[in-house]
Formats: sequence, structure tokens, C-alpha cells
Amino acid sequence: MTKRLYERDAYCREFTATVVSCEQDGEVYRVVLDQTAFFPEGGGQAADEGTLNGEAVQDVQLKDGEVVHTVSAPLAVGSTVHGCLNWPLRFERMQSHAGEHIVSGVVHRLFGYDNVGFHMSEALMTVDFNGPLSAEDLETVEREANAAVWQNAAITVSFPTPEEQATLTYRSKLENIDDLRLVTMEGIDCCACCAPHPARTGEIGLVKIVDSIPYKGGTRITMLAGKHALADYAALNRVNKSLMKLLSAPREAVAEAVNRHVEAEQTLRAENQQLLKRVALCELKPIAVNGSVMAATADIGFDEMRYCANTLMENDTKACVLLSAVGEGYLYVAAGDAAVVKAVVTLLNTQFGGKGGGKPNYAQGKVPSKSAEELLAAVEALL
Repeated sequence: MTKRLYERDAYCREFTATVVSCEQDGEVYRVVLDQTAFFPEGGGQAADEGTLNGEAVQDVQLKDGEVVHTVSAPLAVGSTVHGCLNWPLRFERMQSHAGEHIVSGVVHRLFGYDNVGFHMSEALMTVDFNGPLSAEDLETVEREANAAVWQNAAITVSFPTPEEQATLTYRSKLENIDDLRLVTMEGIDCCACCAPHPARTGEIGLVKIVDSIPYKGGTRITMLAGKHALADYAALNRVNKSLMKLLSAPREAVAEAVNRHVEAEQTLRAENQQLLKRVALCELKPIAVNGSVMAATADIGFDEMRYCANTLMENDTKACVLLSAVGEGYLYVAAGDAAVVKAVVTLLNTQFGGKGGGKPNYAQGKVPSKSAEELLAAVEALL
């Protein structure tokens, strides 16, 4: 079986190996080596990237105990190949995965919850815990996790025998694991894991929990670690500096300044809406018909039309029908007497192909392109 160099030496970046087998699979080749530093996809982490004899390794999977590399060109069985990892990518993942270990260990220690799901994307990680965690809980977890990073504690790997396993306390999603591999962060956490990790917690650099949601009775957190946590802070800092300049606010007062602007914008929006309604009412030229009124206008929406109808109805008007030319048709509003409202909606929807409806005393809808004169004539005849 393939000797897995990554299990004992996470810092092995280059290696030589002998090709054990090479099988064609469509347009690619599945290669097994006698030893490899390439970590295969597993444990929520994607496979390593890199090259074999200069050719890109497209995928790495663990199948029946063998580490299978996917490449685009054949490699001669028995030949010696040179493997080279994409080390920056590998180290980023080492930082991230180790950061997750610390967070999961802190959650387990403080709250007794288990990590029941883990996925690592290009930058973000999601971790599922089988219990509720409040915002205050997660702030505590983040502080404790970064304190563990600053300890610069040693991270070691061990392969305890079945007899030794019975005497150990460690986190694991599975029981009775064959060939158990433990990753121990001295004084911080001990967890069964197949992935490479840095030698010390200080190499993680930074841990940041960026979001959380309730999930299946527990909590799903989104987190960053290492290079990706720093990049996230840098991006947020750039945004904050832009807001500082835009709002003429000091760093610590940006949120307060934004709130003031939001409140001012909401006030202006409400005032503007009232003005639009009043302007719409002033521009209307209502026509009285048999105790009801009707009118046609243009470029006002349902809110303004409803306001105008309600205002016109204050004068003991039986019903009010308004039309507004908008785009390729007319919006309509009918308010007041239930029988009149129903008759108007039936007329406009049936005779003119409109769509709409509402409550007995109020309805609204839209009629395809028609002339205002034709629509008003039909409504007037109805009234």
C-alpha cells in the first residue's frame, strides 16, 4: 500500500517515488505510487494540488487503501517520478484545518457539543455543532481559540495501538477506528484526523468566526483561519477606511455615522413619498359620475393611486376609479362600494384583458396597452 508521507511529515513539499501502477480511464490516467506527499480528498478537505514530473495532478483520491493520482499523461510502471506540491495552497489548508480543530475543541470543552459536520472551501470553513451557540458564546469561543493560537503549542501526530486507545481521551466522529491517527495540540485538543497540520499553533496566525446560523437543532458556524482570516480583515479594513473618508468619521464612529445617514435617508424617503402623493392628487382631474369619481393620470404607482383614492373618498363619494399610464399599459385602482369595485374589476379584466383583484372595497391591477379615452369611456358607462 502507498506510504503516506503527509501523515507523518506535513512539511514534505517534494519527493521521489516509484510508479506502482498506471491505468487509463478515458482521457486521464490513474496512477499509484509506492509513496506520496499528496493528501487525498477527505475529512472535509480537498485534495492537494501539484505536479508529477512537471505534469499537473488533477485529483487525488483514496481508494481501497491506495492513494490514486489523476494525471493527463501516462507514467511508466517501475519508473521514478518527482512529485512537487503546491505548497502555498497546502499550508493555507493546514492553517485552516488546524484552526477548525482549535475552535471545535474549545466548543467541546466549554459547552460539551460535538463537531458533527465540516467542510472547507477555498477560503471559508463551515462547522456544524449539535447544540445552540449564541453570539456571546461564539465571541467567547473566538477569544479562547486565538488564545490557544498565541500559546504556540506543539502539534503532534501519533498512531496509538488499540490498547493505548482505550486509555486516551480524544474527539472523534467514529468509534473503534482502525489505524487511528491522533492530532494533539498540547494542552488544547486531541482529535482523530487524517489531514496535515502545522507543527505549532502559532503558525495558524489568526482565527475568526464570521457568521453563524441555527442548523438542525444545533449551530452552523462559518469561520476563517490563517492567511484567509488576515485577508478578510484587510478587505473589511479597506471598506471601513472608505466609509471613514466618505462620512468624515473617525474609525470607531463609522457605525454610528452610517446609522445617522440611514435614518436621514429613511426620513427623506418618507417625506418624498408624501410629496409624490400630494403632487399626484393635485395633478388629478377627477370626473364625477353618478356619485362616484374617475380620473386618468400617468407615471404614478399603486401607493400614490391608493392615497388619491382614499382622499377622494373622504367626500362621501360612492366609489373611485383611477387609471395611470405606466409603460405599456395602465395601472388601475378601484375603491369604495363593493358592488362597484367588483363590476370595475370584472370589466377591466374581462373586456380589456387586465389582471388584478383585491378586497371587496379595494382592488388594483393592470390593463395592457389601451387608450385612456377608451378605458375611461367604458368605466363611465359602467358607473
